[in-house]
Amino acid sequence: MLVAAFVVLFAAGVLSAGTACAHDPRFACSPRGADRPIRIADPTKSWAFYGDLGPRELDRYVFEVKRAAAIPANLLVDVRDAANPARPVAVVANARGTTVATLDLRAPVRFYEPFSHVHYLSSPVERLALQPGRYTIDVTMHGGTAPQRYTLAVGADERFGLTEIPFVLGAIYRIHNRKF
Repeated sequence: MLVAAFVVLFAAGVLSAGTACAHDPRFACSPRGADRPIRIADPTKSWAFYGDLGPRELDRYVFEVKRAAAIPANLLVDVRDAANPARPVAVVANARGTTVATLDLRAPVRFYEPFSHVHYLSSPVERLALQPGRYTIDVTMHGGTAPQRYTLAVGADERFGLTEIPFVLGAIYRIHNRKF
């Protein structure tokens, strides 16, 4: 009877995970330049990329848009790291190298992320109106002399596969405890 109750609760949690209000977390393993960029497999899916950059370091993200889409993107810094004056800046560019958008924390808003129980300073969400093609997002740090953790949130479609749930649980622990 106890096992059956556990199976029902676990199944309910798994089935509801597909509609959870959360980004799929990934760790950038910073710095990641043009020689080994971070690939965003599907920019319409909701992703949160966690990185840690020092001055003059770069994380490059690459993705392809298959059909015209409005893709939300923003940058975040954990408020526990806010004393560090370094702030991420992201430049979104098309395949020709033309800047499409710049994301920064000049006018941050406070944001609470319930899955990891972390409070953030967030840039305003930018809705990137993108045509089919290849794009890059280059994240660098501005200000300060020490490395700074950051989060790049991209996409809106919140979905998790059954095999991703154990990874997400481990990632939430790492995010909450700033182990990236």
